[in-house]
Amino acid sequence: MNALFDNKTVFIIVKNVRDDDSIYKLEVDAKTQKIINEIFDVPSEEILGKQRVEFTAGYTPLEDETFVIKNFGLSDQLKNAFRNPVSVPSFVMNREENPVIRAVCVGYCEDTEQGKCFKAAFQRFRKDQYISVSRLCLLFDENTFRQDNRVGFTISEFVDSVFVGNDLLFSSYHFTRQIFDLSGYYRIATNTDIDTFVKEKVFDFGDHLENFKDGANVWHRRKISAINDSGILTKYKASELKKIAERQAGITIKVKDKRIVFPTEPEETKAILSFLDEEAWKGPFSGETFLSNSKRKMKRKN
Repeated sequence: MNALFDNKTVFIIVKNVRDDDSIYKLEVDAKTQKIINEIFDVPSEEILGKQRVEFTAGYTPLEDETFVIKNFGLSDQLKNAFRNPVSVPSFVMNREENPVIRAVCVGYCEDTEQGKCFKAAFQRFRKDQYISVSRLCLLFDENTFRQDNRVGFTISEFVDSVFVGNDLLFSSYHFTRQIFDLSGYYRIATNTDIDTFVKEKVFDFGDHLENFKDGANVWHRRKISAINDSGILTKYKASELKKIAERQAGITIKVKDKRIVFPTEPEETKAILSFLDEEAWKGPFSGETFLSNSKRKMKRKN
């Protein structure tokens, strides 16, 4: 039985500042290609063997789980490269400047009864993978270290994402977003979204409104976007949210003139935003308040 990427072409994805990424073919000898294929095979099979859960912002997959984005839009450039690798230009490096490599990948297209099927594995590229003449590179040979002034890069033994059919599988959003544009699948609040949030009649920010807006980091923005999208601030009054917070999450909320007095302390801010995003609850046995950094909806049986 052949491995998933047995004797498949290796590609380099180079980042361009203004244009689309460039795809190149990595010219290697047969022995090297076999080694690279094997490096990509093992972790790819591990990813494919895990339980697939639909990508949910804010959820961290368990060890036996992997995220899946169904019907992911793989670029036409990559699809064309996988269909016809012979037509792809070869990757070249020079001594003067390292190209901005985004990822190394192995991929191909095969004909099935359902039509064309693309299979590929991607490894994000890190700066420390470059072998550069800007550093003194010493290689050990015949009991002696010798300077080697050739340029190149290393390939690590991991895979960040696998594409099969029309599905993209991955464990880490942070790492996979370094390869693909996932902004359409993971929304964080824009400045306009924050303005919408603070203008809700539910809150009273007092004189620290601008400090809150200026200090909103990625975590705050993710919570704010989720809260805005849920519509919870239009469905419940401040007094109702106060009762729910105390009863369900053990969190004390202060209400003044029918508005929630928004806290200034970081921990209190985190608690109230977590509560509004349904990531704070009171333990049924201990009665303690817990904050979660990961959640996804449970699928209910019909």
